[in-house]
Amino acid sequence: MSNLPFPSNENSLQSGHRLKSATELPWKRSHPNDPPLMMFQVHFFDGRVTSYAYSDLREVRLRDAGHLQLCLFGMEKYHVTIEGRNMIELAELIGAGKMKSLMEMGPRTFERAEQSPSIDKVTIETLSGPAY
Repeated sequence: MSNLPFPSNENSLQSGHRLKSATELPWKRSHPNDPPLMMFQVHFFDGRVTSYAYSDLREVRLRDAGHLQLCLFGMEKYHVTIEGRNMIELAELIGAGKMKSLMEMGPRTFERAEQSPSIDKVTIETLSGPAY
């Protein structure tokens, strides 16, 4: 019975990505003295990590503060959709090439304050095969 996909069961899942404090952000930015970043990493709730080249990033679409879409056109074409809340700063960092990584936090819990930025879900969609 505990394997049913109800929100109450999903919230009890143990995540490898726990923020150390309520003020910590679910993304890491580069420092002002760092050289320009070549890639950024996406850390998923289940422990997977995927890296993408900033040179493949063609568009950053921010529909509202809770829906961000990245269009990546490299050897394959991807749409990376990031859902959460208060992600305007994240969109600005990605657009400026200053974000090192972001962490999918999974379903919302009461541990995170409503006003704090959160990445609830990251979805990657492959649009087509190789572009050669």
